[in-house]
Amino acid sequence: MTTRRSVLKMLGTGGALAWGGGSLVHAQGNSVTITSLGGKWEQSIREHFIPLFKKRTGAEVRVVLGGPSQWSAQIEAQPNRPPLDAVDNSELLAIALKNKGLVVKLTPDKVPNLAHTPDLFRKPFDDYGASYQDSTSALCRNRHKIPQEAKTWPEFFERAAKGEFGRSITLPDISYPWAPHIIWHFATVLGGGVDNLDPAFEALKKIKPYIVKFWSTALEVGRMVVSKEVDIGYLWDGRITAMMGEKNPTLAFNRPGPNSLVTLSPAQVVKGGNEKLAFEWVNTLLDPEPQLQYYKLINFTPTNSKVIIPDNMKANIMPLNEGVTPPYSELAKVTSRIVDRWNREIRG
Repeated sequence: MTTRRSVLKMLGTGGALAWGGGSLVHAQGNSVTITSLGGKWEQSIREHFIPLFKKRTGAEVRVVLGGPSQWSAQIEAQPNRPPLDAVDNSELLAIALKNKGLVVKLTPDKVPNLAHTPDLFRKPFDDYGASYQDSTSALCRNRHKIPQEAKTWPEFFERAAKGEFGRSITLPDISYPWAPHIIWHFATVLGGGVDNLDPAFEALKKIKPYIVKFWSTALEVGRMVVSKEVDIGYLWDGRITAMMGEKNPTLAFNRPGPNSLVTLSPAQVVKGGNEKLAFEWVNTLLDPEPQLQYYKLINFTPTNSKVIIPDNMKANIMPLNEGVTPPYSELAKVTSRIVDRWNREIRG
Protein backbone atom coordinates (compact mmCIF):
# COMPACT_ATOMS: atom_id res chain seq x y z
CA MET A 1 0.00 0.00 0.00
CA THR A 2 1.55 3.24 -1.13
CA THR A 3 0.22 5.13 1.88
CA ARG A 4 1.70 2.74 4.38
CA ARG A 5 5.08 2.77 2.65
CA SER A 6 5.09 6.54 2.47
CA VAL A 7 4.25 6.82 6.14
CA LEU A 8 6.89 4.27 7.12
CA LYS A 9 9.46 6.17 5.07
CA MET A 10 8.63 9.29 7.02
CA LEU A 11 8.79 7.45 10.31
CA GLY A 12 12.04 5.66 9.60
CA THR A 13 11.63 2.44 11.56
CA GLY A 14 7.88 2.80 11.82
CA GLY A 15 7.60 2.73 15.60
CA ALA A 16 8.85 1.03 18.73
CA LEU A 17 8.74 -2.72 19.30
CA ALA A 18 8.48 -4.29 22.70
CA TRP A 19 7.73 -7.63 24.25
CA GLY A 20 7.23 -8.68 27.78
CA GLY A 21 11.03 -8.92 27.30
CA GLY A 22 13.09 -10.08 24.33
CA SER A 23 13.01 -9.59 20.58
CA LEU A 24 10.57 -10.39 17.81
CA VAL A 25 10.42 -14.11 17.11
CA HIS A 26 8.10 -16.31 15.13
CA ALA A 27 5.16 -17.65 17.11
CA GLN A 28 4.93 -21.39 17.54
CA GLY A 29 3.65 -24.09 19.88
CA ASN A 30 1.19 -23.30 22.64
CA SER A 31 1.51 -19.54 22.42
CA VAL A 32 0.04 -16.69 20.44
CA THR A 33 1.68 -13.44 19.36
CA ILE A 34 -0.65 -10.45 19.43
CA THR A 35 -0.39 -6.66 19.25
CA SER A 36 -1.27 -3.72 21.45
CA LEU A 37 -0.88 0.02 21.60
CA GLY A 38 1.03 1.28 24.61
CA GLY A 39 -0.12 2.94 27.81
CA LYS A 40 -3.54 2.01 29.15
CA TRP A 41 -4.16 -0.18 26.09
CA GLU A 42 -1.34 -2.47 27.10
CA GLN A 43 -2.49 -2.33 30.71
CA SER A 44 -5.97 -3.49 29.73
CA ILE A 45 -4.67 -6.18 27.38
CA ARG A 46 -2.53 -7.63 30.17
CA GLU A 47 -5.04 -7.18 33.02
CA HIS A 48 -8.38 -7.90 31.37
CA PHE A 49 -7.98 -9.87 28.15
CA ILE A 50 -4.92 -12.08 28.63
CA PRO A 51 -6.09 -13.66 31.93
CA LEU A 52 -9.39 -14.74 30.37
CA PHE A 53 -7.62 -16.06 27.27
CA LYS A 54 -5.14 -18.06 29.35
CA LYS A 55 -7.94 -19.40 31.55
CA ARG A 56 -9.78 -20.71 28.49
CA THR A 57 -6.82 -21.98 26.48
CA GLY A 58 -3.88 -22.49 28.83
CA ALA A 59 -1.72 -20.82 26.17
CA GLU A 60 0.89 -18.13 26.63
CA VAL A 61 0.59 -14.69 25.08
CA ARG A 62 3.38 -12.60 23.59
CA VAL A 63 2.58 -8.91 23.19
CA VAL A 64 4.12 -6.70 20.49
CA LEU A 65 3.77 -2.99 21.16
CA GLY A 66 3.74 -0.42 18.39
CA GLY A 67 1.17 0.66 15.83
CA PRO A 68 -0.81 -0.61 12.82
CA SER A 69 1.62 0.65 10.15
CA GLN A 70 4.51 -1.19 11.78
CA TRP A 71 2.55 -4.41 12.29
CA SER A 72 1.15 -4.50 8.76
CA ALA A 73 4.64 -3.93 7.36
CA GLN A 74 5.98 -6.88 9.36
CA ILE A 75 3.19 -9.15 8.12
CA GLU A 76 3.73 -8.12 4.50
CA ALA A 77 7.50 -8.57 4.79
CA GLN A 78 7.19 -12.20 5.93
CA PRO A 79 3.99 -13.62 4.42
CA ASN A 80 5.20 -17.23 4.50
CA ARG A 81 6.37 -17.08 8.10
CA PRO A 82 4.39 -14.30 9.77
CA PRO A 83 5.83 -12.88 12.99
CA LEU A 84 2.34 -12.12 14.32
CA ASP A 85 -0.67 -14.38 14.82
CA ALA A 86 -3.29 -11.68 15.39
CA VAL A 87 -3.13 -7.96 14.75
CA ASP A 88 -5.06 -4.84 15.78
CA ASN A 89 -5.32 -2.59 12.76
CA SER A 90 -6.66 0.60 11.29
CA GLU A 91 -9.53 0.24 8.86
CA LEU A 92 -7.58 0.97 5.67
CA LEU A 93 -4.66 -1.27 6.60
CA ALA A 94 -7.08 -4.04 7.61
CA ILE A 95 -8.71 -3.88 4.18
CA ALA A 96 -5.26 -3.85 2.52
CA LEU A 97 -4.23 -7.04 4.35
CA LYS A 98 -7.53 -8.66 3.36
CA ASN A 99 -7.08 -7.71 -0.29
CA LYS A 100 -3.55 -9.15 -0.27
CA GLY A 101 -4.74 -12.46 1.19
CA LEU A 102 -2.69 -12.09 4.36
CA VAL A 103 -5.51 -12.54 6.89
CA VAL A 104 -8.18 -15.19 7.47
CA LYS A 105 -11.94 -14.76 7.50
CA LEU A 106 -13.65 -14.81 10.90
CA THR A 107 -16.62 -17.15 11.28
CA PRO A 108 -19.04 -17.65 14.22
CA ASP A 109 -17.96 -21.26 14.67
CA LYS A 110 -14.37 -20.16 15.28
CA VAL A 111 -15.19 -16.79 16.86
CA PRO A 112 -18.52 -17.23 18.70
CA ASN A 113 -18.65 -13.63 19.95
CA LEU A 114 -18.90 -12.53 16.33
CA ALA A 115 -22.62 -13.33 16.63
CA HIS A 116 -22.97 -10.51 19.17
CA THR A 117 -20.88 -7.99 17.22
CA PRO A 118 -23.07 -5.73 15.01
CA ASP A 119 -22.45 -5.49 11.27
CA LEU A 120 -21.00 -1.98 11.51
CA PHE A 121 -17.95 -3.41 13.25
CA ARG A 122 -17.44 -6.38 10.88
CA LYS A 123 -18.95 -5.86 7.44
CA PRO A 124 -16.58 -3.11 6.24
CA PHE A 125 -13.91 -5.83 6.41
CA ASP A 126 -16.09 -8.66 5.04
CA ASP A 127 -15.50 -10.46 8.36
CA TYR A 128 -11.73 -10.48 7.76
CA GLY A 129 -11.59 -8.35 10.88
CA ALA A 130 -13.88 -7.26 13.70
CA SER A 131 -13.54 -4.23 15.94
CA TYR A 132 -13.80 -4.67 19.70
CA GLN A 133 -14.21 -0.94 20.35
CA ASP A 134 -15.19 2.28 18.66
CA SER A 135 -14.33 5.89 19.36
CA THR A 136 -15.50 9.25 18.11
CA SER A 137 -13.71 12.49 17.29
CA ALA A 138 -13.73 15.28 19.82
CA LEU A 139 -11.92 18.39 21.01
CA CYS A 140 -10.30 18.58 24.42
CA ARG A 141 -9.65 22.01 25.88
CA ASN A 142 -8.50 23.85 28.96
CA ARG A 143 -11.80 25.23 30.22
CA HIS A 144 -10.05 28.12 32.00
CA LYS A 145 -8.08 29.26 28.95
CA ILE A 146 -10.88 28.53 26.46
CA PRO A 147 -14.22 28.78 28.28
CA GLN A 148 -16.38 28.73 25.14
CA GLU A 149 -16.40 25.44 23.25
CA ALA A 150 -16.38 25.29 19.45
CA LYS A 151 -19.77 23.82 18.66
CA THR A 152 -18.88 22.90 15.06
CA TRP A 153 -15.71 22.04 13.16
CA PRO A 154 -16.08 25.08 10.87
CA GLU A 155 -16.30 27.26 14.00
CA PHE A 156 -13.15 25.66 15.41
CA PHE A 157 -11.15 26.30 12.24
CA GLU A 158 -12.46 29.87 11.93
CA ARG A 159 -11.60 30.78 15.52
CA ALA A 160 -8.24 29.02 15.32
CA ALA A 161 -7.31 30.85 12.10
CA LYS A 162 -8.07 34.20 13.76
CA GLY A 163 -5.61 33.35 16.51
CA GLU A 164 -8.28 33.19 19.21
CA PHE A 165 -6.69 30.12 20.81
CA GLY A 166 -3.14 31.41 20.40
CA ARG A 167 -0.32 29.00 19.62
CA SER A 168 -1.79 26.27 21.78
CA ILE A 169 -3.31 23.75 19.34
CA THR A 170 -2.44 20.14 18.56
CA LEU A 171 -3.78 18.01 15.70
CA PRO A 172 -2.81 14.59 14.29
CA ASP A 173 0.19 14.21 12.00
CA ILE A 174 -0.02 12.29 8.73
CA SER A 175 2.04 9.49 10.30
CA TYR A 176 -0.93 8.67 12.52
CA PRO A 177 -2.68 5.67 10.89
CA TRP A 178 -6.10 7.34 11.08
CA ALA A 179 -4.91 10.66 9.65
CA PRO A 180 -6.46 10.08 6.18
CA HIS A 181 -9.83 9.44 7.87
CA ILE A 182 -9.49 12.68 9.82
CA ILE A 183 -8.57 14.76 6.76
CA TRP A 184 -11.53 13.28 4.91
CA HIS A 185 -13.76 14.22 7.84
CA PHE A 186 -12.42 17.77 7.94
CA ALA A 187 -13.02 18.06 4.19
CA THR A 188 -16.63 16.87 4.43
CA VAL A 189 -17.62 19.14 7.34
CA LEU A 190 -16.08 22.08 5.47
CA GLY A 191 -18.02 21.41 2.27
CA GLY A 192 -15.72 19.02 0.40
CA GLY A 193 -15.46 15.26 0.21
CA VAL A 194 -13.26 12.37 -0.80
CA ASP A 195 -12.95 13.88 -4.30
CA ASN A 196 -12.39 17.41 -2.99
CA LEU A 197 -9.98 17.59 -0.07
CA ASP A 198 -9.12 21.26 -0.70
CA PRO A 199 -11.25 22.62 2.17
CA ALA A 200 -9.36 20.49 4.70
CA PHE A 201 -5.90 21.46 3.47
CA GLU A 202 -6.82 25.14 3.14
CA ALA A 203 -8.09 25.17 6.72
CA LEU A 204 -5.02 23.35 8.02
CA LYS A 205 -2.65 25.78 6.30
CA LYS A 206 -4.45 28.73 7.89
CA ILE A 207 -4.09 27.39 11.42
CA LYS A 208 -0.60 25.91 11.02
CA PRO A 209 1.08 28.95 12.71
CA TYR A 210 -0.92 28.17 15.84
CA ILE A 211 -0.04 24.46 16.02
CA VAL A 212 2.32 23.50 18.86
CA LYS A 213 2.80 20.06 17.40
CA PHE A 214 1.20 17.62 14.98
CA TRP A 215 1.05 14.45 17.08
CA SER A 216 1.83 10.93 15.90
CA THR A 217 0.34 9.01 18.82
CA ALA A 218 -2.54 9.78 21.14
CA LEU A 219 -0.18 9.32 24.09
CA GLU A 220 1.56 12.52 23.00
CA VAL A 221 -1.69 14.46 23.35
CA GLY A 222 -2.18 13.22 26.88
CA ARG A 223 1.29 14.35 27.87
CA MET A 224 0.82 17.78 26.28
CA VAL A 225 -2.58 18.27 27.88
CA VAL A 226 -1.40 17.27 31.37
CA SER A 227 1.71 19.45 31.10
CA LYS A 228 -0.43 22.39 29.88
CA GLU A 229 1.70 22.58 26.72
CA VAL A 230 -1.48 22.83 24.67
CA ASP A 231 -4.90 24.31 25.46
CA ILE A 232 -6.99 22.69 22.73
CA GLY A 233 -6.58 19.68 20.51
CA TYR A 234 -8.09 16.84 18.53
CA LEU A 235 -8.48 13.56 20.36
CA TRP A 236 -10.85 10.61 20.67
CA ASP A 237 -13.68 10.92 23.17
CA GLY A 238 -12.60 7.92 25.25
CA ARG A 239 -9.08 9.23 25.64
CA ILE A 240 -10.36 12.59 26.86
CA THR A 241 -13.01 11.35 29.27
CA ALA A 242 -10.51 8.88 30.76
CA MET A 243 -8.20 11.82 31.56
CA MET A 244 -10.91 14.02 33.04
CA GLY A 245 -11.66 14.17 36.74
CA GLU A 246 -9.91 15.29 39.89
CA LYS A 247 -6.42 14.92 38.40
CA ASN A 248 -7.24 17.19 35.46
CA PRO A 249 -10.01 19.52 36.70
CA THR A 250 -9.42 22.10 33.96
CA LEU A 251 -9.98 19.58 31.14
CA ALA A 252 -13.22 19.69 29.17
CA PHE A 253 -14.36 18.13 25.92
CA ASN A 254 -17.08 18.27 23.30
CA ARG A 255 -17.87 16.65 19.98
CA PRO A 256 -18.19 19.44 17.41
CA GLY A 257 -20.90 19.10 14.76
CA PRO A 258 -22.29 18.50 12.28
CA ASN A 259 -21.11 14.97 13.09
CA SER A 260 -18.26 13.03 14.67
CA LEU A 261 -15.87 10.67 12.96
CA VAL A 262 -16.29 7.08 14.18
CA THR A 263 -13.13 4.98 14.11
CA LEU A 264 -12.68 1.27 14.62
CA SER A 265 -9.83 -1.07 15.55
CA PRO A 266 -10.42 -4.27 13.57
CA ALA A 267 -8.72 -7.32 15.06
CA GLN A 268 -7.50 -9.80 12.44
CA VAL A 269 -6.17 -13.36 12.29
CA VAL A 270 -2.95 -13.54 10.28
CA LYS A 271 -2.83 -16.24 7.62
CA GLY A 272 -0.18 -18.88 8.24
CA GLY A 273 0.35 -18.07 11.90
CA ASN A 274 -1.06 -19.95 14.87
CA GLU A 275 -4.53 -19.50 13.48
CA LYS A 276 -6.33 -21.66 16.03
CA LEU A 277 -5.11 -19.64 18.99
CA ALA A 278 -5.46 -16.40 17.02
CA PHE A 279 -9.17 -17.11 16.52
CA GLU A 280 -9.43 -17.68 20.27
CA TRP A 281 -7.64 -14.39 20.90
CA VAL A 282 -9.97 -12.40 18.64
CA ASN A 283 -12.92 -14.10 20.32
CA THR A 284 -11.51 -12.94 23.67
CA LEU A 285 -11.20 -9.35 22.38
CA LEU A 286 -14.88 -9.52 21.40
CA ASP A 287 -15.96 -11.01 24.73
CA PRO A 288 -18.31 -8.84 26.83
CA GLU A 289 -16.54 -9.52 30.14
CA PRO A 290 -13.12 -7.99 29.34
CA GLN A 291 -14.69 -5.42 27.02
CA LEU A 292 -16.56 -3.94 29.97
CA GLN A 293 -13.39 -3.73 32.06
CA TYR A 294 -11.57 -2.21 29.07
CA TYR A 295 -14.30 0.42 28.80
CA LYS A 296 -14.07 1.31 32.49
CA LEU A 297 -10.33 1.91 32.08
CA ILE A 298 -10.14 3.47 28.62
CA ASN A 299 -13.69 4.73 27.92
CA PHE A 300 -13.69 3.50 24.34
CA THR A 301 -17.11 2.02 23.61
CA PRO A 302 -17.31 -1.80 23.54
CA THR A 303 -18.89 -3.43 20.49
CA ASN A 304 -20.35 -6.64 21.92
CA SER A 305 -24.10 -6.06 22.24
CA LYS A 306 -24.15 -8.03 25.51
CA VAL A 307 -22.01 -5.49 27.36
CA ILE A 308 -24.05 -3.64 29.99
CA ILE A 309 -22.70 -0.13 30.42
CA PRO A 310 -22.82 1.22 34.00
CA ASP A 311 -25.40 3.99 34.43
CA ASN A 312 -22.78 6.50 35.53
CA MET A 313 -20.87 6.04 32.24
CA LYS A 314 -23.72 5.96 29.73
CA ALA A 315 -23.65 9.71 29.16
CA ASN A 316 -20.15 9.44 27.68
CA ILE A 317 -21.33 7.25 24.80
CA MET A 318 -22.34 8.94 21.57
CA PRO A 319 -25.19 7.32 19.62
CA LEU A 320 -23.67 5.86 16.46
CA ASN A 321 -26.28 7.55 14.28
CA GLU A 322 -24.61 10.86 15.17
CA GLY A 323 -21.32 9.69 13.67
CA VAL A 324 -19.93 9.02 10.22
CA THR A 325 -17.39 6.59 8.78
CA PRO A 326 -15.38 7.23 5.62
CA PRO A 327 -16.04 5.50 2.29
CA TYR A 328 -13.08 3.19 2.89
CA SER A 329 -12.58 1.94 -0.66
CA GLU A 330 -12.66 5.44 -2.13
CA LEU A 331 -10.45 6.82 0.61
CA ALA A 332 -7.87 4.09 0.05
CA LYS A 333 -7.54 5.21 -3.58
CA VAL A 334 -6.61 8.78 -2.62
CA THR A 335 -4.60 8.13 0.55
CA SER A 336 -1.22 8.25 -1.20
CA ARG A 337 -2.19 11.64 -2.61
CA ILE A 338 -3.20 12.80 0.88
CA VAL A 339 0.23 11.84 2.23
CA ASP A 340 2.03 13.53 -0.65
CA ARG A 341 -0.03 16.67 -0.31
CA TRP A 342 0.55 16.79 3.45
CA ASN A 343 4.30 16.53 2.93
CA ARG A 344 4.26 19.37 0.43
CA GLU A 345 1.72 21.73 1.99
CA ILE A 346 1.67 21.07 5.72
CA ARG A 347 4.96 19.43 6.68
CA GLY A 348 7.06 21.61 4.37
